[in-house]
Amino acid sequence: MHSPKRTYEKNVRAPLAQAVYQGTEGSEGNLVVQAARVYLAGGDDSGLQAALAQPLHWEAIELIADRHAIKPLVIYVLNQYGTEKIPQEVRDRFQQQWLLAARNNLIQMQEWRRLLQAFDAAGLPVISLKGPSLALQAYRNVVLREFTDLDLLVVPEDMPAASDLLVREGYRLQSSADRSTLRSSRNRQMDFINDDRGTVIDLHWSPLHAMFPFQLPVRELFQSARVEHREGISFLTLSPEHLLLYLCAHGTKHCWLNLRDLCDVACSVSAEGLDWEQCMAWAKSAHCGLVLKHALLLTQQVLGLKLPPQIQQHCEEEGEAQTLANTAAAFLFRKGNDIGYRETLHYHLAFVKGWHAQSSFLFERLFIPAEPDWQHVRLPQPLHFLYYLVRPVRLLLERLPRTS
Repeated sequence: MHSPKRTYEKNVRAPLAQAVYQGTEGSEGNLVVQAARVYLAGGDDSGLQAALAQPLHWEAIELIADRHAIKPLVIYVLNQYGTEKIPQEVRDRFQQQWLLAARNNLIQMQEWRRLLQAFDAAGLPVISLKGPSLALQAYRNVVLREFTDLDLLVVPEDMPAASDLLVREGYRLQSSADRSTLRSSRNRQMDFINDDRGTVIDLHWSPLHAMFPFQLPVRELFQSARVEHREGISFLTLSPEHLLLYLCAHGTKHCWLNLRDLCDVACSVSAEGLDWEQCMAWAKSAHCGLVLKHALLLTQQVLGLKLPPQIQQHCEEEGEAQTLANTAAAFLFRKGNDIGYRETLHYHLAFVKGWHAQSSFLFERLFIPAEPDWQHVRLPQPLHFLYYLVRPVRLLLERLPRTS
């Protein structure tokens, strides 16, 4: 089986990861974690074999692997290391699910290739984020990394032309808001769907929401981007350093709700060509230093990532990074993804330094209108200023206890 370059400790903090999971999703959750660790370590399966020796509910394993969006990877590892310990009916079900995942990913890849050719013909540079490009670069097997949509990044001035191109290619906006409203969105993203093909495109003109203090400048991303050639497809992708920073920032934005985000980070570290010195320099200039450090420590804690000594020291010299890694681990292993608004806000605020920046961040979260507000109440353009009142009222109503 393929395994990324050996950058993993076989048993680093395994008891911690197992103990946390045993407290939430039990032996089944631990098995899912151990399967990910075996894939990333590429060898020692003692933790997986110990997990397989426990009484297991296989339906729960499937649900947990689904929740963490790594079912194909788990099936792949279990087929390699645990076939004889899996009931036949479960093996048959796994085979069907593997084939379905392969089919879905190949359909997405076909559409991705078609759209890349359309962008190229229109003279519009586009960077592929995550999805098939990440599966080909970091996982080296397009089936192992699930993706349900295609994320494409363009420079801001090309966004109108890019959205027009998608419409010509059979896509429509998923949002009920019009394009002019969405262009003012601080999320800097439009979602399109092709009803005939069943594919979704997230068109970005910046990789992250504008409210976050950690930002990756779009022009810098395009300047350092490189062309990859995989499986007969040529595509523009982030440099290894910017890819790692983006994946760490993306996981932080979403509070590390699934193991797939963590596996993405782990696999990107394992990919060839990563320049740690350049990565650290870009992290500092983009205010991503704490984001990067805590994400690396989290990946080490859960998946056994082995860091170069100087990077390990760099991550550990800031005590807050380990504290935030522990917080993120609690989010990751919480049953049902039940993370409250206050917890999310407190976690994100830890990356915002200074009272002025924190005040601006809080104002943004509480008052700046976003797509859910536009969908909740439809106001004519002259009354859009009222969305600054709609948003806090909507947030309050959503969090009031519901009575029967």
